[in-house]
Amino acid sequence: MQANPTKTNFRGLERREWWLWLATVLVTLLLTFGVVSFILPELRADKDMFSWSLFPQAIRGLVAIVLLFDIYAIYQQFQIQNVRRKMLEREELFRLISENAADLIAVVSTDGRRIYNSLSYQRVLGYSPEELQSSSSLEQIHPEDLERVKQAGEEARRTGIGQTIEYRIRHKDGTWLVFESTASVIRNNTGVAEKLVIVNRDISERIRAVEALRRSESSFRAVVENAPYGIYRADSKGRFLQVNPALRNMLGYANSEELTGVTLETGVFRNPTEFQRVNELLANVDDFKDLEVEWKKKDGASLTVRCSGRKVEDEGKDSVYFEVFAEDITEKRILERQLRMAAKMEAVGRLSGGIAHDFNNLLGVIIGYAQVLKRSLGKDSPLFEHAEEVEKAGQRAASLTRQLLAFSRQQILTPTVLDLNALVTDMEKMLPRLIGEDIAVTTVLTPELGTVKADRGQIEQILMNLAVNARDAMPEGGKLGIETGNREFDVQYQRQHAGAKVGSYVMLSVTDSGSGMDAETQAHIFEPFFTTKELGKGTGLGLSMVYGVVKQSNGYIWVDSEIGKGSSFQIYLPRIQEQVTVVASVPTGMHNLSRTETVLLAEDSEPLRKLAESFLEAHGFKVLSACDGADALRIADGHSGPIHLLVTDVVMPGMNGRVLGERLLSKYRRMKILYISGYTDSFIAGHGVLEQGSFLLHKPFTEEALVQKVCEVLEAKEADLAQKPAEPLLVRN
Repeated sequence: MQANPTKTNFRGLERREWWLWLATVLVTLLLTFGVVSFILPELRADKDMFSWSLFPQAIRGLVAIVLLFDIYAIYQQFQIQNVRRKMLEREELFRLISENAADLIAVVSTDGRRIYNSLSYQRVLGYSPEELQSSSSLEQIHPEDLERVKQAGEEARRTGIGQTIEYRIRHKDGTWLVFESTASVIRNNTGVAEKLVIVNRDISERIRAVEALRRSESSFRAVVENAPYGIYRADSKGRFLQVNPALRNMLGYANSEELTGVTLETGVFRNPTEFQRVNELLANVDDFKDLEVEWKKKDGASLTVRCSGRKVEDEGKDSVYFEVFAEDITEKRILERQLRMAAKMEAVGRLSGGIAHDFNNLLGVIIGYAQVLKRSLGKDSPLFEHAEEVEKAGQRAASLTRQLLAFSRQQILTPTVLDLNALVTDMEKMLPRLIGEDIAVTTVLTPELGTVKADRGQIEQILMNLAVNARDAMPEGGKLGIETGNREFDVQYQRQHAGAKVGSYVMLSVTDSGSGMDAETQAHIFEPFFTTKELGKGTGLGLSMVYGVVKQSNGYIWVDSEIGKGSSFQIYLPRIQEQVTVVASVPTGMHNLSRTETVLLAEDSEPLRKLAESFLEAHGFKVLSACDGADALRIADGHSGPIHLLVTDVVMPGMNGRVLGERLLSKYRRMKILYISGYTDSFIAGHGVLEQGSFLLHKPFTEEALVQKVCEVLEAKEADLAQKPAEPLLVRN
């Protein structure tokens, strides 16, 4: 341990003073005895007679005074030494305090000259006492803080009371530390301030900790403020204490202040009993996760929310509040319902696609022979009506099959460029006959409406289905509005409507004044076999077919409805920059013309083959009938004349229609081909019959449809075949 230099110096001084005092006493005694010897010489002559009584009284008094002086001098020295020891102890105590104190203590003159600096300056700032003494007390202060420090010093000298300030001071290594400083004044006997005592504390770590805490709090606040999930804190009565912007936006409020008077029980939860259930849950557990509840927005719209939260108690457990994270999963649930619907559609689509071929063959036979019966019986026959009902039943069954394929998006569409305004205008005249005179039909058509590419017949079917659906919702009459318009889907619209793509669309809206639907019905309205009609009054495929056709045409459909306020179905189809397709009219009465061309008919269904053969022969065609591809090749090899047309089923056992056509074309180069099929597009497209220049007739077909199609193919020019697109075309999502 290093010796205290002050204490060592004091001991040396003490020893020197004691020697001086002893020397003084000795000199005094010697001088006294010298005076005595000078005054009493006779005592030197007769030493045997020396006696104290021989000294005069004055001499004795002088000796006594000298002795008293010496005793007093020795006593005084003891007193001085005691005072000095006490001062030394105090100085030692001050030194220990100043050297071991965490604070930095300094004494400076009024002009800034350093008088004293505690050793903690060297420990904190790295400067030795000599370096500090050779510099001004203001030299290490940051230039930006210097004026403020000077003003604080002037204020302390003026008032005698120092204020606590913070400033930066330079370390010996060049870095900056932050000091918290308080100054007090030392005045002289006249009350004039002559020194300042400054106590500094290094608060750099505290400042860094405060800054780190501030950044942490700011970062945490930013996380909460910018979180995509709603976060709120509420008391046990459901009153909001804190909410973040995401929750506010989720509930549709403009600012957080609006939520001050809103309670969870009545203003947020769709069902107040559900709020009570959540409160009971939190009363029994400290936290919960992934609890789905139904909320409502400010405007009353429903929200499906998944909540996770915890119960928080203060230290005294006098109050309890809840912290909850809420995720809006409404869109997710809609997508899940759409996925379930898609799965149902796929399942039914597979079923319908699998039976479509055989079912259409059977319907073709039923419808065809019903027409034969009608022609044979004549309108005067009492059985004519029966045959006509058979034909109507077959047509209804064929329509049902098309609906099954439509909502499963497997039907074949023939897209053309359409003007929806013209289409609505054409249908406006026939809708009153379809839905009844007690329903007023109004149209609002936007001028300069863009064009779309879709199957005209299917769009007409959509309008009729929506009109019939509206009629059923207005049994006592009402209003039906049809509107067209142009719409732009931007990013915001895309967020609001799941799956929507940004772009330009043409809108077709059908609105009724019926009873409306609740949210649950709206969520399932397009699902297959979902119907609000009574048993036996609907197939449950009408709106599903509408949905399927719209999606297959790369469009979107949404329903907006409210109980007691009617429903609005809005269809959006992509807008294109093409001219409307002009549909060439088919000559009437063509089936009455007598033809002489040779037709090779290949069909594996015997009843349908015989029916088609009878249709063609009735119109003068020479028909070569084959049960499959191999049979057709054998018949063609044995035929000596030309074959003008091959009418072949697409899918047949052993050899499909496309392969059959390719083999026959090598021999009959001018032969034309007409494909017939009852399969869905997945089968037909896979067999390559929808390429450019191909013709297709979909089963079931009528006599007139078959004969007209055969005549159309036979009369088509070679140049037209090269340019004519596949018919019908497939439109896929």
